[in-house]
Amino acid sequence: MIRDQARDEAIAIAKAYSHSQVELRHVLWGLVRALGADAPAEVPAAAVRALLEPSGSSFEPPTVSEAAEHALGDVTSFDSATAKIIDLARQLGVGGPAPDAASTRQQTKATADHDIDSKTDSDASADDAPHPDDTTESVLAELDALIGLGAVKQEVRRLIAVQRLNTERRTAGLPEVNPSHHVVFTGAPGTGKTTVARLIGRLYGTIGVVSKGHLVEATRADLVAGYVGQTALKVKEIVSRAIGGVLFIDEAYSLASDEAVDFGREAIATLVQSMEENRRDLAVIVAGYPDEMRHFIDSNPGLRSRFTHYIAFPDYSAPELVEIFEGFAATAKVGLGAGVKEQLAGLFTSVLEVGNFGNARFVRSVFEGAYANMATRALADDRIDRAEMDEMAAADLPVEVSQLANPAHRIGFQPR
Repeated sequence: MIRDQARDEAIAIAKAYSHSQVELRHVLWGLVRALGADAPAEVPAAAVRALLEPSGSSFEPPTVSEAAEHALGDVTSFDSATAKIIDLARQLGVGGPAPDAASTRQQTKATADHDIDSKTDSDASADDAPHPDDTTESVLAELDALIGLGAVKQEVRRLIAVQRLNTERRTAGLPEVNPSHHVVFTGAPGTGKTTVARLIGRLYGTIGVVSKGHLVEATRADLVAGYVGQTALKVKEIVSRAIGGVLFIDEAYSLASDEAVDFGREAIATLVQSMEENRRDLAVIVAGYPDEMRHFIDSNPGLRSRFTHYIAFPDYSAPELVEIFEGFAATAKVGLGAGVKEQLAGLFTSVLEVGNFGNARFVRSVFEGAYANMATRALADDRIDRAEMDEMAAADLPVEVSQLANPAHRIGFQPR
């Protein structure tokens, strides 16, 4: 029913944003997602999405607050779900005319960060359109400009070379070699998988592998319904939006549950069928942890035969993490004072030893924590000097950064 679907969507988006608790804003998002095109037009999805910022730093599954449970408890039908959306929107200050598709895409692009997977991974409504002036060379230059990822960049270039040669051979009437353009990404969260998927989509568009080159992102919550007969419809709806570009499924292994009753298997079967039906104008990129992705690919023979390209995303090194931190600071126009970079290098080195720390996603949480300390310091005397506004000091950095990296928990769903 709608309530259960909205609850699943609310939990999924809270997890995607690393929030520790499902709140009313997450419930509002879940209800809007559950109703889809039937959601009230006066509550624009882009405005609801803005309520989810900023991302948190929790590595634990989110708990559902009492207020959220109470709000969901009132949802018993389509009409009550619509009424609850309007009521929550009023409480949370959301309203106004619904934005057009172009402005929604523009806002999504403006808020995305190229080093982090977490912001838009669970938002299948945020379709990324290719740039009108894209060329293969210009998109590859963007790829080269990303921090680190040396081996990934090489593999992407090899992939594009294979696709370009096969395109020319197909035009010349020659047989293609390894013609599949579907890809498996393996690696931890925060290693740039979403960003690279977006670039591959645009590259595919420039060389004619697909007709458009846009990206549609999806997770289990976008593909699997909670009742019989609806999962296939959800998958087909997502695929229809991705035709002409790339469908990117993060944490794809969550579809391959070993439980006796689970609609994830239906989602996989429908996906395989859709890949075959649209093999000339659809690319699918699936992503997740290496072991879990092997389990996913082995769960269906159709996946094994279609996913023949694999790209591994390594964790960032300490110097690269420092560079990512500098990028956050530059975007925010915050200077880094004496000793900040040196202290960061030590902190990130200690976190790397702990492992499973979230990579660039974790760096963002460190930056936001340091900025909060900077703000507290600046307001200690009830006035803010210009220097306090512009520069972050070494003393602002969290001291026990290693405690924020939890080696015992991974982010997202795990196969049982």
